[in-house]
Amino acid sequence: MSAKDDVSTFLRSFTKSPQIKVINSLADKPEYEFTKTDMASRSGIGRTTLYRIWDDLERMKAITPSRKVGAVTLFRLNLESPIVQSLLSIRDRLQVIETAVNKIEDLHNVEEQAKTEFGPEIPTSSSLLLKLLDLKATSPSRAVPLQKFVSEKQVDSTIQALLKSGLVQETDRKYSLTSLGILTAEGAAAIWRKDDRHTIGETLSSLKVALDAVSGDIKKLSKELRT
Repeated sequence: MSAKDDVSTFLRSFTKSPQIKVINSLADKPEYEFTKTDMASRSGIGRTTLYRIWDDLERMKAITPSRKVGAVTLFRLNLESPIVQSLLSIRDRLQVIETAVNKIEDLHNVEEQAKTEFGPEIPTSSSLLLKLLDLKATSPSRAVPLQKFVSEKQVDSTIQALLKSGLVQETDRKYSLTSLGILTAEGAAAIWRKDDRHTIGETLSSLKVALDAVSGDIKKLSKELRT
């Protein structure tokens, strides 16, 4: 199972309990006020189920009455409730993990596409950008002489192309990366320099450890809901 599948599984199990469904739906709009009908509708559990778990929600102090409109009482999420705080913490951590997984997948796709297009060896143009990045030539004041990082046969083709594309700038026959060039060089480093970053597999392994920790917190929260 992939890390993305793991996250999806955790999200499903996380919202399995009707109590958590209610709290989770209110957490999307913590500043809003809701009627019981609104809460049941937003949570997708039905009024009968909401009334069945209402005592649980009150016991956990997960919701609090805010005001009355005629005969109707409005409620909002109680952010001071320890249960609510635990749930919000789990939500935030799952969101961070999910975002990380998505970014890793994007990076993996870019890496595979780049290797398909250019092969496993780094292209000359990217190599030159990385050399400028290594030399910290990231502004005109830090520009470096051409012979410090490029051979004569590359001068007319590669450097001129980089200048034309706006990735490199020339100052008194010295060269440095533009803002766009810095971003491009950093992207090239992420693709080809595996020694400078965690491999995708290592990062995913770390995320699985994080998911295991979240799993423990979900089980603890579920136990608290049952007591």
